[in-house]
Amino acid sequence: MRLSIRLVPVGDTTLVTVLTGELDLTTRPILAAFLDPIPRSAVIYMVVAAADLRFCDLNGLHQLARTHQALQAKGGRLAVAAPPPSLSRLIGLMAQHDARPAIAVHPSTAAALSATDVEAYQLNTPPAPIPRHLPRVRELHRVHLPARRPPAARPCPEPADLPPATPAIGRAQALREQAAERQHTLADRLSAAQDTVTRLREARRRCGDSLAALRASLRDARAAMAAEHPVAGSG
Repeated sequence: MRLSIRLVPVGDTTLVTVLTGELDLTTRPILAAFLDPIPRSAVIYMVVAAADLRFCDLNGLHQLARTHQALQAKGGRLAVAAPPPSLSRLIGLMAQHDARPAIAVHPSTAAALSATDVEAYQLNTPPAPIPRHLPRVRELHRVHLPARRPPAARPCPEPADLPPATPAIGRAQALREQAAERQHTLADRLSAAQDTVTRLREARRRCGDSLAALRASLRDARAAMAAEHPVAGSG
């Protein structure tokens, strides 16, 4: 929801406020930012042109009534011109329940300004644009240019004609070869270390199996000795 506000001074103490859009809870702060400083100025009469105001609720009416009361304290007033039906009904209901002078409603902006210090009012319309003639383009005669020959291709040098490699390139190539050789050496060492770890794990597993077998044999031997030499009970 959008609210457009345009302030048009039409006299020494009269201001026309043109509202376009919707006036509700969300757009009331925008209207308050424009209307709250006006009572502290030289303005006494304000006419709200509401012909293009599509909707207005109690929030918008309360803001208009607040400005109306502030102008009344200075001896002026706020009037609404050509309000929408919703705003007209709200102003009528407020007049029935409020003892203070209600906001005046007029069918047009000119009728609302008739009670102010403005004798005649005419909305300034922007001047019509001055027609401009397009510049005339003169027809240019075509100039036939001679066809351009493609540049001759340069012969590519043969491998034997290439200059020898610089020392820096030779050193870089030697370093790359040395790094590749070290990488292969490290890969071989890593593979050997992995094989060693695998063999150690296999040996530990075999030692575990042997230890378990020895423990089982020891238990069997103890059981056989106990069966051959039973311990005599005390008599």
